[in-house]
Amino acid sequence: MCGINLIIDKKGKTSEEAIRQMTAATRHRGPDYSALQVDPYGAGLIYFGHNRLKIIDPSDAANQPFLSSDKRYLLLYNGELYNYRALRKLLQQKGCVFQTESDTEVVLQILIREGQQGLSQLNGMFSLAFYDRQEQHLWLARDRFGIKPLYYAETPDYFIVSSEIKAIICSGLIPKELNEAQLEHYLYYKHAAKPQTFYRHIHELKEGTALYYANGKSNLVAFTGPKRSTVKADNPTQLVHYTERLLMDSVEKHLVADVPVGLFLSGGIDSTLLLALLRKAGHRHFPAFTIAHQTAETSFGTQDAHFAQRAAQQYDANHTVFEISDALLTETDNFVEALDQPIADGAALLTAYLSSQVKPHVKVALSGAGADELFGGYNRHWAFYKYLQNQGKSLLFKQVAKPLVPLFPTGFSHPLRKKFLLWHKLAHKIQKSPRQTFLNFTAMDYRLQQLLRQTGPASIANGQAPTENIDWLRWCLRHDQHHYLISDVLALTDQAAMQHSLEVRTPYLENNLQLFLAGLPQETLFRHGQKWVLKELLAQHQGKEFIRRSKEGFGMPLGLWLRKPQNQYLLAELQNPEHLVFNYIDFGGTQTLLQKHLRGRHDFSTEIWALIVLAKWLAHNFG
Repeated sequence: MCGINLIIDKKGKTSEEAIRQMTAATRHRGPDYSALQVDPYGAGLIYFGHNRLKIIDPSDAANQPFLSSDKRYLLLYNGELYNYRALRKLLQQKGCVFQTESDTEVVLQILIREGQQGLSQLNGMFSLAFYDRQEQHLWLARDRFGIKPLYYAETPDYFIVSSEIKAIICSGLIPKELNEAQLEHYLYYKHAAKPQTFYRHIHELKEGTALYYANGKSNLVAFTGPKRSTVKADNPTQLVHYTERLLMDSVEKHLVADVPVGLFLSGGIDSTLLLALLRKAGHRHFPAFTIAHQTAETSFGTQDAHFAQRAAQQYDANHTVFEISDALLTETDNFVEALDQPIADGAALLTAYLSSQVKPHVKVALSGAGADELFGGYNRHWAFYKYLQNQGKSLLFKQVAKPLVPLFPTGFSHPLRKKFLLWHKLAHKIQKSPRQTFLNFTAMDYRLQQLLRQTGPASIANGQAPTENIDWLRWCLRHDQHHYLISDVLALTDQAAMQHSLEVRTPYLENNLQLFLAGLPQETLFRHGQKWVLKELLAQHQGKEFIRRSKEGFGMPLGLWLRKPQNQYLLAELQNPEHLVFNYIDFGGTQTLLQKHLRGRHDFSTEIWALIVLAKWLAHNFG
């Protein structure tokens, strides 16, 4: 991976120092090589900065900014193109002569020949800036899954682009103002709502989108190409067969690198299946890495660690386990300071720690991220599927269950905790509207949103309201793919891993596999049980023991850890009425939430973690 930075100084008012500061701020994204370039631009200048993490073709010839042989075109590129070898052959057949073995040069040549239309041919993860030095036209683009981030800002004097928000702030050319409208969305859904960010003047380029900039004007264009595959699966056997074929092809392409590659092995179905396919492809002793919780402290995560160990044995992996305890919480301040925007997901801290431990072993890690969003693997997907089948019964259940819920504790120590938590969720979140019901399923506890002081602008909607006669199951999966996956899972993965200069690749997020699944009636993904396609595929690879277990999820036992006396320091900001965060949320309500959790009657650890991250992030960036 890499870091890209760009400044269009429309009036020639700034100096090279601004791009130097930006490039220094993103050095962790590409510590192997950094370079700057300055060109005339109208009455001003255009500055380019790049940090390179050498993965494919580590030679100096592949360094960036990358220029065409005639010096007319320039490319800043952050990504990996998994079909670059096939595209390279096609280009060579058309007479193109390559100077390097890099995928960067393939991207450049595709864009030179086909312009914006060429973006739909790129199968990989990327964000890029493509510049015609003769015409002074600029294209920005981001991959269709939103795996690699790209941000931009514009004032009357400047147009600024970077892989990270912090770098744009470091330029000193953009007013640093909090976008208060994001607070409500964050307290509902754990993350920011793109294309806006937590900074009023900075925007996020959306997935599958190109931005054309020329003569001081910009235009956004979607480039995702076909929406569905022409390949059809007429029965369950064909569905599993085609999925295996496409996923195996994706795994093999994701292994292309000139540096060591490993695997994040959680013990769940998604990463275990990747390991099984790696073994089928002939990769013995493949490096696999797992986080395990200290068993003397808690049983949380012990199933995952156990099954990760079993998977490593079953598929002959070279397995390394990193054991953690609540001492990991001491890294919270450093972790939050590294975030461009607050993300209220405990998995982010774990991913940062795992990345720091994995980096000495490999430079690239495969991840199972994206499988749940494509195959309907979250509990909320299954619950929504059942809701759609029985809307009348669901609403009746809400009326019966809601008044009973307050009578039962939801603290983690209660033997019937899971059942009561489910009642609690259903009683408060089921609505007559399918759209609102699913949005409620994705949201945190309603008591967290009640803390918000209405001091900011109007709230930000979570996606466009769909029209009537919608395929609601398809809508819910696409909603998670375009919101939660990008703004939570992929954002935290990119930020956590790139802080340690580790590239993370996601084989489930591959164009052909996504197009195939999008062409299916979505109910087929649920017809034989939750995530049955991947379970059946894993069973066919001697993995039956890995599918007959409950889903734990990648996280921490925060409920337990936050109650320990030695960890009360984490709550200090939330117990200080003078803290900046209480300009936006209610202090008294926050204390009530904390006390209910600390007394053990309720488990509000997810909500408290969201407040901890928000308070620390606000203090660091606006305090």
